[in-house]
Amino acid sequence: MRTRIFNKMTAQEVEDYLARGGDTMFIAVGVVECHGNLPIDCETIVPEAYAKLLAEKADGLAMINLPYFYPGGTVISNATVHLTIRDGMDYLRKICLSLVDQGFKRLFLISGHGPAPLTINPFCRDFFEETLIHPCHLMHLPQAAGVKIDYREGRIMYGAYKIMGQMEYLPVDPNAGPQPPHMDEEPALARFSSLYSACGGFVARVYSNPEQHNGGKLFKSEEERLEYCTKGEEQMREIVDKCNIVELKEALGRYQEYVQRMYEKFPRIKKVH
Repeated sequence: MRTRIFNKMTAQEVEDYLARGGDTMFIAVGVVECHGNLPIDCETIVPEAYAKLLAEKADGLAMINLPYFYPGGTVISNATVHLTIRDGMDYLRKICLSLVDQGFKRLFLISGHGPAPLTINPFCRDFFEETLIHPCHLMHLPQAAGVKIDYREGRIMYGAYKIMGQMEYLPVDPNAGPQPPHMDEEPALARFSSLYSACGGFVARVYSNPEQHNGGKLFKSEEERLEYCTKGEEQMREIVDKCNIVELKEALGRYQEYVQRMYEKFPRIKKVH
């Protein structure tokens, strides 16, 4: 195929994919928020790169350019775009209803943003109840693939920019000094978060300074940037190579067929939902 990125295909290429039995879409769910020296779409570009690589491996298509969802505690920054959880759920519902109508029956939503499960997980269950199509949220691919990653280096994020052909958006500054660390959270937030998270709760964070959500490397040269991005690309490709996405796709298809049979066997379920 010329490309697996749905947004960049021609209409006839999409029709040809569906006509030969293709029915799988990998949907990158992003966020735009302050992130130190990184571009504010850094937690969008990672799901997009994963979507592209997974589509190539599992004979699917990749939907990108969905960057605006619930950000969390970074709403205090003027660089952060704020949508509510409900906004995101409603938006995903409309997109996925259209995809199902178009002929896509196996949907995978990919994220990398900490609060993303607040939007995606309840959406997946609601959409399943409504359509019997079960969207799958993919968030922990390195763990699923058994690949150990040193997140302190954060090279995967840079690799995503290389995979998507957008390395030029990573800033280069020959005079860059040491990178500032994350600022400590306010004591009230830190104490509440520690106690409540230990009980299984999800804390609605509100930061007091954008630098509490810092990060990113200012490269001293384009050569250094390329080295970081190449290493990150290698890590992402290893993760996708080792993950069992093909088996998961096949299992999803069989599960959805089973669900259809159960709903026919127990028609009361349809009345309940």
